[in-house]
Amino acid sequence: MTHLTGRTFKKMAAMASVGLLATVAACGGSGEGGEETIVIGYSAGLSGGAAEYGVNVQNGLKMAIDEVNEEGVEIDGKKYQVKLESLDDQYQPGTTGTNVQRLVEKEGASVVFIPHAGGIKAAQELNSGRTEFLIGAYSSDPAILDADNPLTVMIPPSFDSYVQPFIDKVKKKDDAKLGLMATASEFGQEWTKTTIKKWEESGGEVLAKNNIDYGTVSDFAGPVAKTLAGKPDVILVGGPSQPTALLIEEAREQGFTGAFLIADQAKFEELEEFTDPKNLNNSVGIMPLPLFEGTKDFIADYQEKYSSEKPVNADIALNYQALPIFIEAMKIAKSVDDPKAIRQAMPEAVKSVEGVFFVPNAVTDKGHLQADGLQAAYRNADGQYEPFDIEQPKE
Repeated sequence: MTHLTGRTFKKMAAMASVGLLATVAACGGSGEGGEETIVIGYSAGLSGGAAEYGVNVQNGLKMAIDEVNEEGVEIDGKKYQVKLESLDDQYQPGTTGTNVQRLVEKEGASVVFIPHAGGIKAAQELNSGRTEFLIGAYSSDPAILDADNPLTVMIPPSFDSYVQPFIDKVKKKDDAKLGLMATASEFGQEWTKTTIKKWEESGGEVLAKNNIDYGTVSDFAGPVAKTLAGKPDVILVGGPSQPTALLIEEAREQGFTGAFLIADQAKFEELEEFTDPKNLNNSVGIMPLPLFEGTKDFIADYQEKYSSEKPVNADIALNYQALPIFIEAMKIAKSVDDPKAIRQAMPEAVKSVEGVFFVPNAVTDKGHLQADGLQAAYRNADGQYEPFDIEQPKE
């Protein structure tokens, strides 16, 4: 990945009226000073076990919107203010569907951000029928792309990129045993299915599936004990960072000395906040944002804006970057309420992006933002991060 700074982004926004990694939304109403309003929809888990994750994505969007509005948005001769309209779905796909209909039909959003696979798939059943809207899909589940939904744009790299390289880092013997304790969400189930397939192809043994709902389970002792009874060498974990950290801590307290293979929703820099960092040694996951060159200023800007000392991670940065691409696409399409036209303008909009974190350089026919320079990290026995490159499959 390459550099990103808040200051670099602001300069870029002034030149291109903004641009970067994935989505924006629609029209309706007048804003301050007689300006029209572009409503960006957002449905996510903003309460419960996934709340930290949902708020991170939300804050990344808000930060981008504030900068977009500060620079000014003019589309087809009209001035606009961008507004984020957020609804809590508690990470439940059924609620996401209800929220999306409200955001589109009542609030006037032509694009809705959703940061979980189950909710995205629920929205994909709705967005190409009577009501059309773009989905800003913040999930790495490759099934989102396989749906061939023409009004979906997937923001992060597919987790297909991570699974085999992660296995290669932590599988130390041919017949190693894999324990399964990823989150029970749609995302976690897909990660589990893919990991099982690749682990078995590499000659390893897969133990019983003990996936649990990270959003509702607070006592991990029983499921961990059940998993450890199979004597795993490696355990697949991952969901929102806070419960993932508590599960890892419980496994260490029960004597597990093996490796953790951490699905990409959980972030090392956050895991360190919720458990003794030593518990994370001998684990593989996505690389912490601060290790990427050029992110220092962006992190400082975010922490100042939100008066926060919490870790700033890729969920925040990628969504901060995503929103302006679609503002630029709206400018090119000369429309804030035609999802098809906005989607068609995205390949041109992406070209205006320069010098930013994990720079998108194309949009595939399936609607996946592509970028070069993907990396992950292995945290070794001494607690040091060892970055390594990830090759992304061609689409």
